[in-house]
Amino acid sequence: MDRRMSTRLSKFLSLVLRHRPDEYDLQMDEEGFVDFDTLIDVLVAEDIAAESAEDDVRELVEGSDRRRFEIADGKIRALYGHSSRIRLNYPADDPPPVLYHGTTEETARRVAKEGLKPAGRALVHLSGTEEEALSVGGRHTDDPVLIKVDTVKALDHEIGFHQATDLIWLCSSLPVDVLEIPELPDAPAPSKPASRPEGAPAPSSRPTGGVKAADPPAPQGFQRRTRRKGTRR
Repeated sequence: MDRRMSTRLSKFLSLVLRHRPDEYDLQMDEEGFVDFDTLIDVLVAEDIAAESAEDDVRELVEGSDRRRFEIADGKIRALYGHSSRIRLNYPADDPPPVLYHGTTEETARRVAKEGLKPAGRALVHLSGTEEEALSVGGRHTDDPVLIKVDTVKALDHEIGFHQATDLIWLCSSLPVDVLEIPELPDAPAPSKPASRPEGAPAPSSRPTGGVKAADPPAPQGFQRRTRRKGTRR
C-alpha cells in the first residue's frame, strides 16, 4: 500500500471510528469497537478501498509505528481521539513525572487562564515525549508551544492517567497549577476598522443596479456518498 493510500485510509478510519460511526450504520459498543467485516464493507462501498481492503486495514493497524487503531476478536476500534464519551478499558497507570502537550500560541493563552480541557474530545491527550508533543502541535501551527504537565501535582488532585499507546496518555481536564506554560509574547492588538471621513455616506449593503444580491450559500458539512449496491468483492 503506497503512502497516499495509507494516509487516505487512516483519515477515513479516524473519522468513522472516532467521530461518526452512525453515519455509516456502524454499531459501536461502549468500548469503541465496531464489527470489522462491516467496516470493510463500508470502505468498499465508499470507494476508500477495493479487493484488498481487509489486507490494507490490517497492514495499517499492525505495521504502523504510531498505534492509532486496534483489531481484536473480529472487531476494530480507535485507541484514542474520540469525540464521544465511550468507556475505554484502560487501567489507571502511573505516568512519568512529566508529560507534554503541544498546541498553538492562541490555545496556550487560553490554557494559561482556564487549564487544559479536552476541547471537543472526550479526554485530554498528552504525549510521553517532547518530540511527540511538538509533532502533534505542528499539525496546527508552524511554531507550536510546548506545555509541560506535572503529573505528581495532578495525582495530588486525584486526576487519573491512562496510557493509550507507547506515546499517548489520556486524562480528564487539568488545572492551571499543574501546568508549566512558557512565557508567551504579547498578543497582537485587534485591528481597528478604517475610519470614515466626516460627512461621507455610510457604505450601503445593497447591491447597485437594482439587482438583488444572492443569498450566500449555506455551509456544507461532510457529504456522504451514496453507497453502491452489491456485495464486497
